[in-house]
Amino acid sequence: MSVEILTTISPSTNEPILTRNGVAQADLELIPQVAAEAFASWRTRSLADRQAIVKKAMEILSGKQDELALELTVQMGRPIAYTAKEVATAVKRVDYLLKISGDVLKDSEGESEKGFKRFIRKVPIGPVLVIFPWNVSGPSNGCGWQRD
Repeated sequence: MSVEILTTISPSTNEPILTRNGVAQADLELIPQVAAEAFASWRTRSLADRQAIVKKAMEILSGKQDELALELTVQMGRPIAYTAKEVATAVKRVDYLLKISGDVLKDSEGESEKGFKRFIRKVPIGPVLVIFPWNVSGPSNGCGWQRD
């Protein structure tokens, strides 16, 4: 079976803006295994190490703010005046989550009982897949991309 070609269509111009190969079935089937292996390494890191990795990722994202803003404008049809704020808002949200993560993820004390120390320990338990739609509709199929 050949790999399908995916073409991103601009919702504001209805013109193709990006063409990529889809994922081969064999590669697609490897994703859960690769995610589990990456997670096994991630969960052994301290919270401080994980925070540092996320902070570095946000620094990279911030450094590409103008480039990403243009990409969002082209892909979503949203005016360029607003798209840089999309990136800045994402970074701001992550900064807040990093700020509160130490308190939120610390052990929670349980009900006391003589001879026992009860608590809830919050530990990473596995990879998560998040699928979310773009908040855009356009003249193509309403989602800004189409299959060739």
